[in-house]
Amino acid sequence: MLKTVFNLPNEQRQKIGIIGAGAMGVSTACILARLGIAKITIFEAESKPFNNKGASSNNTGILHHFVYGGHQPTLEYFFKQSIFFEKLMPEYVFGDRYINYLLPNDRGNTAIHEPGINFKDIATYLVDIYQSHLKNYPNENFLGSANDLVKILDEDMINTLVCKTNSSHQGKIAGGLKIRQSVLNIGEYVCHMVNLLELVSKQNLVTINYNHKVKNIRIKDKNFELNINDNNLDHFDTVINAGYATGLEIPIPIPRNKEYIEGNLVKLKVYGLYKIPLNLKLQLPELKNFSSTILIRGQYGGIIQVGTDILAVFSGSEYNQAEWDFPISESSISIPKEWLQNKEEIMGKPEVDITKSIKHNLARWIPWAKELEDIKLKKAIQVYPRRKPTNDLEAAQRDDNPIRYMYQHKNGGKYIHIPGFKLTSIPYQAFQVVLEILSIYIQKGILSQKQVNQHIILDSNRQIILSPEMEYALGKNLKQSALSEREKIIKEWDIY
Repeated sequence: MLKTVFNLPNEQRQKIGIIGAGAMGVSTACILARLGIAKITIFEAESKPFNNKGASSNNTGILHHFVYGGHQPTLEYFFKQSIFFEKLMPEYVFGDRYINYLLPNDRGNTAIHEPGINFKDIATYLVDIYQSHLKNYPNENFLGSANDLVKILDEDMINTLVCKTNSSHQGKIAGGLKIRQSVLNIGEYVCHMVNLLELVSKQNLVTINYNHKVKNIRIKDKNFELNINDNNLDHFDTVINAGYATGLEIPIPIPRNKEYIEGNLVKLKVYGLYKIPLNLKLQLPELKNFSSTILIRGQYGGIIQVGTDILAVFSGSEYNQAEWDFPISESSISIPKEWLQNKEEIMGKPEVDITKSIKHNLARWIPWAKELEDIKLKKAIQVYPRRKPTNDLEAAQRDDNPIRYMYQHKNGGKYIHIPGFKLTSIPYQAFQVVLEILSIYIQKGILSQKQVNQHIILDSNRQIILSPEMEYALGKNLKQSALSEREKIIKEWDIY
């Protein structure tokens, strides 16, 4: 039996509705379940969690902390989030825990977006951030020692990555870094979260309703009214909208903060799945046990091991297929249906052509990529807070607030519309959402700040500190289901 923390009586428990059973919705529900403070219902429009239309299971799994380059506060913010993920879910890191960044020698394409700073400076930033973190939190050395965090790649190392014995990369690659940065095994991660959701559901800590699409939310006198499947009505004290794709069709109540009125940016992104063919392994023995990650910084392309003998490959020229920018309003907004139905019109050419194009684009820097065996094209819809940057550096800044668009009901409950963010951020942002919900209980005098602080604290360093009980809220050390069951999920969910 799962041990809960506060175990509030039913009359003190909020009725909380969560829209979307992807990574964010399930994570938030499981944390709330561990706290024992609410009656939680998840509404999922599809027939299962982590459905293949969303971003959660179509992710390449990188726990980002380097990619945002020259903006040091963002670098630090993502680093904290990646460490937090490792702390809570250490079992699902995949590969050799190093990411190789190759920096193209193209004008304007460096590791960062700020004049006068090169990729070696960014490496120094990262080491400083990790050293400072270990000074404050010495037990969180999940990435080893700070001195081993970053290595500058010399010419021989770069040649090994591109499988060339000469200096053929010269003129194309300006340099490179090898950084301790984790990549999740997405298949195992999804199986874990599905297993965890089943556990809390069986123990009646969370109710999940599949094939239930929330069509509208109305602000009623006492609470929020959800219109489900056009004809069913249900009422909740607090509503969390984590439905990044079809959840956008729900009109958003007036945001609490006017500075967040700008809206959302929706992107359709694609990448290809490939295998290393046997003849290529024979030709290039270095690929026989390839388990690494190579990213081309500046052109935003790369090769990532995402499953046994399976590589995810993406290329900047093909990666971002379409963008749709819209403001927040009270009228219903729908993502174009052809996006969800994967129509070839939106991409301008057949999927098979895009799959070939991706690897040939990347072969400009990594020649062996063009010899990979095509498997299929993967597509995902991702949602971000809309920004109007004035330069590349501002575009690189990430200050995503998980409670960016929020309406507070006069009864104390809240409507929280969550923008999309990277998988790295999910556990961290889910706990931030939960802290916002816990503030309702504090304001009503049901819980004290002292009681909450015993289990969850957001300290002055923006670090989330958890009690031992809450460290297990996302299933740390949860016994995974049998291999046959996991393989079934991976196949049915179309993860690879």
